[in-house]
Amino acid sequence: MRMLPWVAALLAAPVLVAAESGLERLLAPLALLLLAGAVLVPSRCPVLARGAAAALLTGVLTLLGHFLADHFALRVVWLYSAPPLPWYLKFAGLWSGDEGILLLLAAGTALGVPAMLRRPGWGGVGALVAAAAFTAGTLVWEPFAPTPAADLARASSLGMNAHLVRVWMAFHPPAVLAAYVLFLLPAGAALAALAGDGTAWRGLAGRFARLGWLTLSLGLATGMWWAYEDPTFGQFWHWDPVQTSVFLVWVAATAHLHLLRAYRPDGAFAVLHPLLGVATAALCLVSLAVTRSPTLASSHRYTGETAQPLFALASVALALAAAWAWRRGRRRPAQRPAEADTLMVRLAALVLLLGGVVAAGQLAYAYAGAHLGWPRPADLKPYFETLVHWAAAEEIEVLRAAYAQWDVNGFALNRWLAPVGIAVGLVGGHWFAAAGWRHRRWWSTGAAVLATAVLALWVRPFALLYTGDGMTSGKTVAMFPLLDALAGAMAYLALAVLGWMAIRTRRAGMKRPALVRVMPLALLHLGAALALCAFLAASVHDTYAQKMLRYPDDFGVPLAMPDGYTITVDLADEAMAEDGGHGVFRAGARIRLTGGGLDVGGAASFRDHAPPGADSPGSVRQMCEIIDYRYARYAGSSGRLLQPLLHRGLWRDVQVWLPAVEYAADDARPLAERRRPTEVPLVLKTFPLVTWLWLGLALLIGGAAAVLVRDWRR
Repeated sequence: MRMLPWVAALLAAPVLVAAESGLERLLAPLALLLLAGAVLVPSRCPVLARGAAAALLTGVLTLLGHFLADHFALRVVWLYSAPPLPWYLKFAGLWSGDEGILLLLAAGTALGVPAMLRRPGWGGVGALVAAAAFTAGTLVWEPFAPTPAADLARASSLGMNAHLVRVWMAFHPPAVLAAYVLFLLPAGAALAALAGDGTAWRGLAGRFARLGWLTLSLGLATGMWWAYEDPTFGQFWHWDPVQTSVFLVWVAATAHLHLLRAYRPDGAFAVLHPLLGVATAALCLVSLAVTRSPTLASSHRYTGETAQPLFALASVALALAAAWAWRRGRRRPAQRPAEADTLMVRLAALVLLLGGVVAAGQLAYAYAGAHLGWPRPADLKPYFETLVHWAAAEEIEVLRAAYAQWDVNGFALNRWLAPVGIAVGLVGGHWFAAAGWRHRRWWSTGAAVLATAVLALWVRPFALLYTGDGMTSGKTVAMFPLLDALAGAMAYLALAVLGWMAIRTRRAGMKRPALVRVMPLALLHLGAALALCAFLAASVHDTYAQKMLRYPDDFGVPLAMPDGYTITVDLADEAMAEDGGHGVFRAGARIRLTGGGLDVGGAASFRDHAPPGADSPGSVRQMCEIIDYRYARYAGSSGRLLQPLLHRGLWRDVQVWLPAVEYAADDARPLAERRRPTEVPLVLKTFPLVTWLWLGLALLIGGAAAVLVRDWRR
């Protein structure tokens, strides 16, 4: 009988899709009534909760079917999809707007309610409330609303933004949303633990926090890969407001996991651990609200209906509930003193939380500056004067307004986070040293502190290797000593992990149970240290070179570039095509890159709604689009996209960027015959150790997955 609702959902969805009757609009009200009944009639709560979950699951499957069938009579399908899109991007339309996201969140939390109800305490009630709130949201931001006739007359569909027409759209957003659901589900149990009843929290925290952290880390890694390939999102990571808010969730969840093994409902971390669980859930809601906020400049530019008020109010409500639960449980018995190792875990968690406080402070400062009308400092407007010089007179005021919009000060955030990272490396290294060779731990940590100081004050490797040929800001150069110390602290963490792993496996005789206990945790921390060091190297020691190419004189001719590279460019075919729901212009260039030990052939491409002409952005402004993500988001359109030739190497990655040449006004001639003599910028970028960044992230995620499997089997 328990399987009946899920079977009914699987059978009902294709029927509703085929009928196109609009009956699916009744699913959310039905689910809300069932959830209300589950609260009012406790004896029937499990049955009613499964019915609500089945109704919402039917809604998700039905909406996916409408996307696959190109039913543009539904507004969400009309807004976010188009016939030429591949099936996985049609699926991605489900999380392209708040209508589908709210339905996903409602279904995800409702699916978890039956399992939460089998636990004692408030876990089931908390999951029910979350599911009901998201379901109520779907009544306001309705996923099955019809498309107005005027919109259908204007266009058959709007299609998908060109920057989203990537395979990562099918991985990055749903991974982040799934992690948020996993963090939100046990929030009721965390509140009960704060109030003094931690019976259910311990088991729930381990399962949901580990799986949520793994899923969120995977989502962040795929987002970094996506951003690296598309400069309008920033390179790897640039403290976009959305990235900053997701970082807050990740930091809170990481601190929460560090305290998990030491948590005792009546002992160590009886308050701090569940408080971190509630904070992680509340920050998920804050992140969802920030993603929808138009106040700050963001490369995650959000369009369409916005459920920001719902997410903001929900986060405030959860914070108030946490304050009430803490006050109710503050008369708990005194906790037992923590052991030395527990104190180190506490210190590690507090240092991580300090990093979250720094990021939250910078995000709050940006919002304060925007709401209070403070002028944005001139030193936070890169390339602005160059752009104003080249802008048309009627555009200057719009450009000034775009660059006056506040965002998170990434330079200040990095400057404050670097000491936090140093502390994380030293504290983590000390813990592994204590676990491996306890009697020499203070000697090893003292030597690490001394070596870190020597690196920062005398050796100074970042300054020694810096050539000034890249896009690294002078503000980053000024903090090179901090980055030297950060790299040294991460090296100590990695060495301590390796030593701990070697000692533990030698003592156990390389037996499988010992390897299962040791290797996952070691790989996780090694991956984190490696990824951070490689990220610093790739971000700081990049190089940038440009050359203006005259068409047609410089095409087909080997062109010398810095660092011994030679590039030959030939134009390939141009065409007008259907892509993402629009008739778009696509142009490709064949590129051969030699030198520096490379001999690589490939292609770079340009796409936009129409061929670039005399009224299109000139060469200087096209270079600014390649260099500055903020300007690219301002000047670009939903159809404009540059894709580089990208060579991935063991020690360095090389990117070659080339916009399209100009074309004469539309006439009967083929596109290739309409090319006009013009200048276009050829841009060469290199990034060292990028492969090691991905390797570090793979080790981190793989280690976390192994820890999850090991503990679940246990």
